[in-house]
Amino acid sequence: MIDIICGSRQLKITPYERENNPDYYDWINVWIEFSIPELKTQFKTAFTVYELIQLKSGIEYIYRNIISASELPTVNFDSLEKMIIFSFKKIYPGQVEVNLVLRPEDHADSIRVNDTFYLDQSYFPALFSGLDEMINWQN
Repeated sequence: MIDIICGSRQLKITPYERENNPDYYDWINVWIEFSIPELKTQFKTAFTVYELIQLKSGIEYIYRNIISASELPTVNFDSLEKMIIFSFKKIYPGQVEVNLVLRPEDHADSIRVNDTFYLDQSYFPALFSGLDEMINWQN
C-alpha cells in the first residue's frame, strides 16, 4: 500500500487482488483514494507488475540522486489503464515535484483530477516499501 499525506491532501493506493497471467505479467488490482479539502474521489484500477517495477526503478534513480546538484530526467508513469498518471521531477536538491492526473472513470469523457505536490527524501523509503508490497502482492 502507498499512503502519501502531504499537507491537507492524501493519496492512498491499496492492492486487493492479483490476477495471475501465465503468458505475460500479472495484473495488480488496486483501490485509489485521493482527497483534498474540496474533493474526495475513490475508484478501482489495475497495474501490471512490469509497470510497477519500472516505476520503482525510476523513482529509485531519482532518490539516489536527489541531493545532487545535477539535473535529472523526469520519471513518467502512465498506467496502461489510463486512469492514473504520475510524473516525478527533481526541482531542487532534496525536493521532488509530483504531478498527478486521475481519471476515476474508464471512458473518454471521464472527469480529470490534476494536482501537483512536493516530496522530500523522507517519503521515498515508504514509497519503495509500498511498491514492493504491490509487486509481491498475493491474494
